[in-house]
Amino acid sequence: MTKATQTPVPRTPRGQRVKHDTATPKKSTPKPKPTPKATPKAKADEPKTPKDKQKLSTDSAPSAKRRKKTDGDLESRVFFNSRLNAHEADTEQFLPTREDRQLYDAARSAAALEEAKVTGCAVDASTPASTPGAVSVGYRVKKIRIGSYEIDSWYISPYPDEYSRHPLLYICEFCLKYMKSSYTYTRHCQKCTLRHPPGDEIYRDGSISVFEVDGRKNKIYCQNLCLMGKMFLDTKTLYYDVEPFLFYILCEYDARGYHFAGYYSKEKRSVQGYNLSCIMILPSKQREGYGKLLIEFSYLLSKKEGVSGSPEKPLSDFGLLSYRSYWRRAVYEILLHVGERARVVTIDAVSRKTGMTVDDVISTLQTDGMLQRKGVSYAIVVDKARIERFVELAREKAPRRIDSSKLRWAPFLTKNTTVVQEDDGDISV
Repeated sequence: MTKATQTPVPRTPRGQRVKHDTATPKKSTPKPKPTPKATPKAKADEPKTPKDKQKLSTDSAPSAKRRKKTDGDLESRVFFNSRLNAHEADTEQFLPTREDRQLYDAARSAAALEEAKVTGCAVDASTPASTPGAVSVGYRVKKIRIGSYEIDSWYISPYPDEYSRHPLLYICEFCLKYMKSSYTYTRHCQKCTLRHPPGDEIYRDGSISVFEVDGRKNKIYCQNLCLMGKMFLDTKTLYYDVEPFLFYILCEYDARGYHFAGYYSKEKRSVQGYNLSCIMILPSKQREGYGKLLIEFSYLLSKKEGVSGSPEKPLSDFGLLSYRSYWRRAVYEILLHVGERARVVTIDAVSRKTGMTVDDVISTLQTDGMLQRKGVSYAIVVDKARIERFVELAREKAPRRIDSSKLRWAPFLTKNTTVVQEDDGDISV
């Protein structure tokens, strides 16, 4: 018996299967290695890769053959459904030349000088008008056209630069949109459908109406209103942040609609208890009693809310004169009316009756010399003849007054206060 000889199985890497051949392996003869072919040496200037070829083609000037080929490609293309040929579609022929730029600079300088003659302000001709700094600080709107009136402005208003460069600005009296030219203004008046302020009419007495406009609901209208108001108010700083404010618009009514005459604004939530932030009457509507009418209306709303109110400080010159005149008239009427029934009147009672704050009542009495010190306390000394003479002169002028029975309004914010009743007995002590 002879033992069978086993051939050893070669080891393979893990993961691979090898077929086992029981036959005896054949001896492999090594193949001769191929001799490498000799390649020509690349020239130094010839690009080796396609990227180098592309770079070389962009850096070098196009040859005549290549130019002819691109011209042929342009002629073979279709531009705008064959409506333009290659020459008409080539936009490089319309690039500005040096002569074109010189003509443009000369025309711009001439236009700047012409505009400086019209407006009377210096203009920097080296800076384009559309960039910041082209309009000098001296630019401002000198006049506005609103309705049938052309009014001179008193102060600078921050209108956009393209509008501030025009000495005359056109404003729609219904929507208060501002325009630069009379043609645009005429076209707008024909198309504008608004005939009253975009708010609720809360008061109407004859031809006089007052509208309440919310700054959050009608933001564009209130911004235009503030920009126009700044032209006649020196201390006004609010232009675009109108959402926390309510605006009360005074209008005159006729067959064409409600024409703007003036307005006042107040905060929705005033921490200091202000019932008026700013007040403005158009110069064309001044000397008609509209200022005191709006002041009386603001105190009527304060009494409706059951609180005392005061205007926001500091007041403008015209505002201070109007308020002092109104405070004197309101306090004198209360003293004259109550003096016939009672001999003693308190400052708190006058404040509740008029809607004024205690500080405003005291300042009015001190200005007229009716508050005198007696020992530790103070006393109101009433000169009845003086008060009667003042009230009689005020009634002869027939001023415009507010009729509280024609108010249709509810407070914007409800407070836990009781409304003061119109009772004369509350004021006597």
